[in-house]
Amino acid sequence: MNFSTKTEYGLRALVKLDPKVKSPVSLAQIARSESISLAYLERLFVLLKKAKIVRADLGVGGGYYLARPAKDISVLEIVEVLEGKILSYACVKGKVCAHSASCKVHPVWQKLYKEVRQTLGKMKLINIMK
Repeated sequence: MNFSTKTEYGLRALVKLDPKVKSPVSLAQIARSESISLAYLERLFVLLKKAKIVRADLGVGGGYYLARPAKDISVLEIVEVLEGKILSYACVKGKVCAHSASCKVHPVWQKLYKEVRQTLGKMKLINIMK
């Protein structure tokens, strides 16, 4: 399981949206401070906005805020918005597998899927911001 730059850059950018700061943060500011392509950040923030993780104020002095408290946003949610479902093996997703009756590996995938989802679900954005 690999996380792409979508997750790495997305998390780094979201950390810049400090809930204690009341003014919006522009993507240009984040791009400069994190050395991330502005165009790439814009694509990520379209996904994050659609998922209601961030909201935008348009116009001069506009930028982005968190749409919800950082304590209510899990790393799992962020990862799945940016990457898609994690560990999307057919047998884990409940699809029929021709080898399911005799497969010795199926329990490994099931456990890994459950543990990764639980771990990332417990991690909150607020904890990364500290």
